[in-house]
Amino acid sequence: MNIRFIEAFLWVAKLQSFRAAAEKLNVSQATISSRISSVETEFECRLFDRDKREITLTNQGSLLLDKAERLLMAESSLIDCLKNHTDIVRNVRIGVIESVVHTWFGAFISQLKLTYPNIEFELTTETTVHLKSLFNKGALDIIIQTDPILDSSVINTEVEPLDFRWVCCEGSAFVHKEVQLTDIANAEIMTFTRGSLPHLNVVSMFQEARLKPLKVHCISSIAIISQLVQQGFGVATLPAAAIIKDLEQGKLVLLKGVKPPAPLRLIISWQNLSDGAMNTNIVEVAKSISKAFSQENTLD
Repeated sequence: MNIRFIEAFLWVAKLQSFRAAAEKLNVSQATISSRISSVETEFECRLFDRDKREITLTNQGSLLLDKAERLLMAESSLIDCLKNHTDIVRNVRIGVIESVVHTWFGAFISQLKLTYPNIEFELTTETTVHLKSLFNKGALDIIIQTDPILDSSVINTEVEPLDFRWVCCEGSAFVHKEVQLTDIANAEIMTFTRGSLPHLNVVSMFQEARLKPLKVHCISSIAIISQLVQQGFGVATLPAAAIIKDLEQGKLVLLKGVKPPAPLRLIISWQNLSDGAMNTNIVEVAKSISKAFSQENTLD
């Protein structure tokens, strides 16, 4: 039994696509088909029902799937035990939301390079919705976003949340006075992409207060939100750790009196299959860095 053939079976089962599995494993689709055929021949059964428009597991395929996941996890653990991890050369595809990019991601990558000197990484910055879609298609190995992925082969772990604050510019009418949520409701408000957790946190604040804000602008870029606020275009909610320098330089000002939005929950998700042990080590680095960053960059 060739474990790479089992790996091919597992990814076809998870992604429900021979093409997607081929892209994930960086081989041709013909190679994937050949490996699946070899496994079916060895076990003398059909693993997939190919008669339907969607690829589905047969009963025998479903039985094999759980065993395949355990086998690949055991292989990853064995490799990690027997090989000095600093010698590993591997490309890691990481997806991350922008709030993390503007806070502790740089320190995370620097520490990761110290732990794995030969590592290569590909970075994708997207919204949580798009990151989860790419991850489910096998296009990303690890994602840092706001929602857990409900899949038996995926591990989700929380890291330090990001505190958000209301900000305005120095010339705003809100500066140097106690501001209430009713005041903000009548201003131009900027927050993140519609449907994102930061956006929903802002919306829930007004709903709980039974207020309807005049205008809520949804913008995907922290840099653009910050620039617009500095130019006097309303108020915004931004990650506190991402704007410390702007606050120190007087480019942005914290609103006083008003309750801040809820902290932004952050979750790292990764496949605990092939390379599972190394992914676990990478996640531990992220947890450590996010915690240290949170302790060192606080406005309280």
